[in-house]
Amino acid sequence: MSRTTLLWLSTLLAIGVLGGSWVWYRYGPSDSRRYQYIPPELPVARTLSTTSAVCDLEVRRYKQIGSELQFELYASQSGLAPFTVEITQRGKTQRFPSMPNRMGVWLTLPTVNLASGAATVMIKSDGKPGCQTTASINYDANMAASALNPSRWIRHGSKDSWLDVRPEIRGNKLYLKDFANYNDGRTRVYLIDNIIVKDLDKGIEVKPGYLYSIVTCWIDAPYSEWWNHLRFRSIRQQNVWIANNAIATSTPQSAALRKVDIPSWFSPSRTFNVQFDTKFPEFDPIPGKFAMQYRLNADVPAQNYLKRGVTHLPRWEESTVPYARQHWTEGPSFFHDKDQAWFGSLTKQQVEEFADRITPLNVYAFDFEFWHQIYTPEVKQRLIWFARRLKERNPSLNMFDYWGGSAYHNKNFWSSSGIKPGEFVKDYQNPTANHTNFDKLPNGESLGDYMNITHVDIYPKAFFYTNEDNNTPTNYLVLSALHTSRINKKIPFQKNNKVVWFGWNRYMPLYKDPVNPWHVQTNDPNGELVVTDLITMPASQALGFSLFSLITSDGYYLWHDSQPYGRGTTNYSYDSNRGMEWYPADGRSGTETFRRKPNTPESPRYWDYPTEYFVLGNWMAKQVEDIIVGGTIQDLAYKADGQWQQPRPEQVALSAMRKDPFVTSVVKGNKIAVLAIDSFQEPHQNRQVQIRLPNGKETTIQLYGNWPSLYRGEL
Repeated sequence: MSRTTLLWLSTLLAIGVLGGSWVWYRYGPSDSRRYQYIPPELPVARTLSTTSAVCDLEVRRYKQIGSELQFELYASQSGLAPFTVEITQRGKTQRFPSMPNRMGVWLTLPTVNLASGAATVMIKSDGKPGCQTTASINYDANMAASALNPSRWIRHGSKDSWLDVRPEIRGNKLYLKDFANYNDGRTRVYLIDNIIVKDLDKGIEVKPGYLYSIVTCWIDAPYSEWWNHLRFRSIRQQNVWIANNAIATSTPQSAALRKVDIPSWFSPSRTFNVQFDTKFPEFDPIPGKFAMQYRLNADVPAQNYLKRGVTHLPRWEESTVPYARQHWTEGPSFFHDKDQAWFGSLTKQQVEEFADRITPLNVYAFDFEFWHQIYTPEVKQRLIWFARRLKERNPSLNMFDYWGGSAYHNKNFWSSSGIKPGEFVKDYQNPTANHTNFDKLPNGESLGDYMNITHVDIYPKAFFYTNEDNNTPTNYLVLSALHTSRINKKIPFQKNNKVVWFGWNRYMPLYKDPVNPWHVQTNDPNGELVVTDLITMPASQALGFSLFSLITSDGYYLWHDSQPYGRGTTNYSYDSNRGMEWYPADGRSGTETFRRKPNTPESPRYWDYPTEYFVLGNWMAKQVEDIIVGGTIQDLAYKADGQWQQPRPEQVALSAMRKDPFVTSVVKGNKIAVLAIDSFQEPHQNRQVQIRLPNGKETTIQLYGNWPSLYRGEL
């Protein structure tokens, strides 16, 4: 081998090694130890005295948030918590006994009443007598005045040094701000209602009366590469609801329309347990609509749900709910977790024996989780046998196929090149099924002959892929569901079907996503329980799904993955293998003090505000029942960028393509209900949209963030 050849081979080898090393470094596993916390600029306490002979406890930095004080403590010893804190100013002392403290959270005094100026802080260890330190700090009483009264806001989610989002008042305006401002050198992305926002660490102005879902992501790569689970990723979620009367506000009113707003009595629960089943006013379901849900509190009877707009509860409520108001789906275990080849080999008699095991009810959904979603001819034949048998035994049964879906599938306007709503405009020209599940078999039978509910999938989508406007796939979901509903309704064998939107309240991880810690402040014993669970969907989206499904379609099915819950902050079966961490307030109590209530289900592991907003949407739709029952849907013209946009049959896809507001209505006689949404503007922006009513009159409606707006009026 010549010297030149060796040189070329060596060069190529070096390039390959260098290239491979770069790819490995860029996309391969990363080490969390490379990223250290970069502390923000905060005041430093001035140490006045310590008991160095006993311990080296000292106060380093401190932080004031409203009237709350937080202290960063240092000690080389462990087991010092809890602490007794005394703050002295102008001869007056405030005492805070047995304050808990744990790793990752600063020692916190929730409410301190001081004047502006210097104060002395003495911190004593309850865990090690004689260990104490004294330091001098400065307090700002003006900053204390910026804190919003705790009775006017609720927050649930994580609680550590990574994310600390709270409302604050500045000049009679309301802001959301991340007071943690955690940064370790990785890419940090803030999202509110699944839209990327900037400057949350500085504060962004918001409106009261809404719930804001804040998700913060850290990754040592561009955010668009969240799919790469080899990188060092972290995630936190905090959900903040602010009461409508938090500050004085005024909302412009439309001259021709009256807004059906979120009522002043509404509030999500302050605990993880929902409260709509006891706190909402009673109201009958809207005639002809579906609101299928699950009972969520074990101590609340099923009748409370049926008296608050819910039309159907699951079959396991059969002892108190008539079968005409039951829904059900049999999961894979019903078929012994066997695959589709096994099912395709069953005889007609065997299939009918399975169908005969299903007791009478009103709504049944197919859910064949282990099978391919496009069925083979053998599977279709047996599904037809199964459906026919169910109908024979229960002629009034409503059926849909959750797993296989409706005749027209639409994966959130997703095409081969990403989310491209414009590519779906053509589907209105000749609406047809886009898969084979409903094709006729050689004997002329079709699964579509037995399905009288058309299912539309509204499961939360990923919020990691973003476009140039910082929109994520989830921002298209309401419009995508409307598009899917309309196309399916145009397919001849589905034109008389009811259209039901099928959803869940949480995001199912796709990329081995890191866990989100949910924090529970416990009592008896006192402490903090941290449980890992999934990210919940934005409240704005839950309300949008509910309103649009009930007003423009035939309702919703909100799935839950559990039996009814118990209550109580310590009503959990503690198990560290189930993603639980327990921090006792006294710093010493073991997990054996953590006792679950006997003969009661566990408490929830997350804050289920989405379900509260689904039911709120049901109540709001009830306020226009006289219009939507028997009314005619009619999209409205609207003005965008100074130009009037006239409604077209493909209006939903066009609005998604242009990222315009979507404005529709239901007209009945001289009455009109107007429903609109802007899925793409930033969550804290307010938009006035000029619209034209069917009688030619022009008026203006308000759209805030991604929240739906509902109006009613007369023509």
